[in-house]
Parts: sequence; structure tokens; C-alpha cells
Amino acid sequence: MLGVSHAAGRYNFTSEDYLNEGADRVLELGSRVIKVFLVPDRIQDLYPFNSDWSPLPANLVELVQKPYVQDLFAKPFSTFILETTPVSGVPQFLDGLTPEEADAERDQMYQLTKYLLTTYADSGKTFILQNWEGDHILRQGLAEGADPDPVRIQGMIDWWNARQDGVKKARKEIGSRGVRVLHAAEVNLLGAAMAGKVTATNNVIPFTHCDLYSYSSWDLGFSPAQLTRALDYLESKAPDNALFGRYNLYLGEFGMAKDHGAPEGERFERIRELMEAALGWGVRYAVYWQVYCNEALQAYTGRPRNRDLRGFWLVRPDGMRAPVWETFEGQLHAAFHRVALSSFSNQYVSVDDGDGAVSAGRWIRGGFWETFTLKDWNGGALQNGDTVSLQAHGGLYLSVRPGSGKQVFATAADAGLSERFTVHKIGGAGPVSSGDSISLETRSGLYLGAEVAGRGAIRALRPVPGPAEVFRYVAQEE
Repeated sequence: MLGVSHAAGRYNFTSEDYLNEGADRVLELGSRVIKVFLVPDRIQDLYPFNSDWSPLPANLVELVQKPYVQDLFAKPFSTFILETTPVSGVPQFLDGLTPEEADAERDQMYQLTKYLLTTYADSGKTFILQNWEGDHILRQGLAEGADPDPVRIQGMIDWWNARQDGVKKARKEIGSRGVRVLHAAEVNLLGAAMAGKVTATNNVIPFTHCDLYSYSSWDLGFSPAQLTRALDYLESKAPDNALFGRYNLYLGEFGMAKDHGAPEGERFERIRELMEAALGWGVRYAVYWQVYCNEALQAYTGRPRNRDLRGFWLVRPDGMRAPVWETFEGQLHAAFHRVALSSFSNQYVSVDDGDGAVSAGRWIRGGFWETFTLKDWNGGALQNGDTVSLQAHGGLYLSVRPGSGKQVFATAADAGLSERFTVHKIGGAGPVSSGDSISLETRSGLYLGAEVAGRGAIRALRPVPGPAEVFRYVAQEE
């Protein structure tokens, strides 16, 4: 789920071609999700060091056949998120998308998808084809404050649907071959959308049928609560689909630069909070921007120094790892599961989004607050005896609050010892499957249980699990 972008960095360290040097750093971190840019006419600028991309590819299929890209796709990543541009290189839909332009866009995605499905059959890899920041594309060439007109809006609807249709056509023709190719639409002005402005989210997304929807999250500041609110809003506009249901979103870009307003000692804590909020929300992927910084903070000559750049990095120009490296590294060995828990009375465990109190009092699992991200710190499939943490909607962890009658609240920003529980499968050892009964033991040896009276508050009171300490484990459907 946790990935890293690599594009247009301003420095390098080895004699390896630049595309694969950055990819190797992502693998070294432990991530198996990478985002790269496939732009045929700009590829030399995006990945310049120790690289010769001539002759420039004429289209995306020619680009992915380049040895550098083939080397990248051979690496042990599970997911490649690929930024792909319109056929013309600039948005051809701004004055409406003609049938011929729609055919060309559909065919580009069809040919690329067909190639990937055929070439990487049985690899188990996922390729996601997406645009870059759709609101910037939609507003290209407009005066500040001017709204896109209906012709432009309809053109973008037709463009995204043509791209999706090309991917679906190839999937239908080639069939399932142990590799997956998906199409995503990315937006980036959710703040304006939530304010009721004309945006890709409000005026385009509801009329599309994409596999996934991405949010490039630079417009709302760096508040976890705002990020959660923005993802909620995008989810309300993005159509569900057969592949992923309502959870068909991912965070296409997140991070924070040195000049974004936080002191250096706090910046990476802010990044960690954004990561936790996204993972707690249940995004499919959360992609950090990026391996090596791509933006200058001040003018410089020659190789940049740390102080010359804005700080979008995992590795600094001096070769030192940024603190966010360790933050991510600590998450990557965990397995993530989206789950619900119901009590012995068949009421779902949920979180009060006011004070964070956890209780089992809802008969219907209809909202975000009845679904949790379960982090299995042992990795792999959930097993009897594994150590887990539970994140509520918004990213805060469940823990037993001292001095509150041992009641459970979702208020912890990090998963320390107090936020970790041991899973016990009722009636036997082995893997835990959807529908199984489980209990959750705290580090003090007490078990979480639902009160019979009142609202069913979850407390840690008993050293031996009884009926109130048994929960039904419900895995979220794909």
C-alpha cells in the first residue's frame, strides 16, 4: 500500500541509469509500490543521469519497450503506478473531444494494456495507468478564477471514459493472465470541490466509470483531519465499481516541503500523520513524493546541496536518509486488512467521531466508522497469536485509556505497545478468516469486551474471555 514516486530528481549517486537507480532505493526501503512518469517526449528530462533515451519513443508502447523500462518492470515491485499523458501530449479535449480524438485515446490505452497483459503474464504484477493532476489539466489556459465551460467539462468526461474503455477492451480481449492493468483518474483541487466550485471532482468524476480514483493532496494544507474529510468527499463523488466497490481511491501524492510552514523538527511528524490518516481511511495506496527532490528552494550551480532544495526526499543530496525513511520502513513489514468487528449481540464496533469512544452499539455497518484498518505486525495472512493494531477512520489507533474505567478510545496518533493487541482465534489455531470468532488481548493480559448495558462501550476488564469478549471478524470485500 505504501509507495514512493520517482521522477525528475536533481541529483544521483551511482553509475546506474537514473530510472533504475531510484527504483532500487525504493526497493531498499522495503516498498513494493513505485510511481513513475511515462511521457514519451520528456522522458530524457525526467530520467536524465546515465541514460540515453534516443531515439525518443513515438508512443507509450515504444516507451515501455525501452531497456531501462524493461529493467524496471523486471524488478520485484508488486504495483507500478504509471503517469501517462494524452496522445497529443497536451489536453486535446479542451474544446471538446471529437470522435477521432476519442478513438486515438482509447487505442493508446488499449495498445499499452494489451502489451502489459501479454508481456507480463503470470507475473502477479499490477499496472495502474493514470493522468497527472486532473484539475490542472481541466483548467489549463484559463484565467485565474475562471471556470471551465460545459464543452471543456464534457470533453474531459469523454477523455477519461475513452481511456477507461481502452483498458477494458484489452482486458476483455486478453483475459486474466496473472497480471492486472487498471485505469485511474487523478484530481487535485478537493478544497475547491468541497467549497462547491467547478472542478473535476464535482463536474467530471460522477460521470466516469474508472477502476480507481487518485487524489494528489497538496491543496488543503497538511492536516490529517482535512485529508480524511477530502477523501470522504471524493468517495461520495466517485462511482463504485465491481472491482473495488466504494473503496476505489488512493493517495497519488503526499508529502511536505521545507517551505510549507512547519519547523524542520515537526515536518516529518506531519508527513507521518498524513500517512496514518490515509492508511486508516483505507486508501488502496499512499504514494510519497518522492525518492530524490525535484524542486529548487534557491538558485544554485553544479550539484545541489541539501539547503538548495525544497526537501521532497527520502534520500538527501548528501546521501543521508531523511527521517521519513525510518517512518515508512517501520510500516512496511506489516500486513493491512480492512475489517469490521461485531459483538456477541451482533452489534458492530464503531467509533464516535466526536470523542473517539469505541462501542458496539450499531446494528448496521453502513458508514466509515464501523470499518477499521487492522495492521498485522507479523505480516502475511492474519493468524492466531499475531500482534495487531486497529486504526479508525482518520488514522487514530484504538487503545485503552488510563483512568477511564479501562475504556477503549481511538485517540492515539502512533501504534505503541498500548495500541497493540494479540489476536486469539476462538476454537483453534491457524489463519483467521472472515466470519471467525476472535478475542483481543491487551499487553496487560486483559481482554477487550463489549458492555451489555448502555451503548456497549468497549473496555478491557477481564483476564479470561467470556461471551462479551468474543467478536466476529468480518473482512471487507474487495
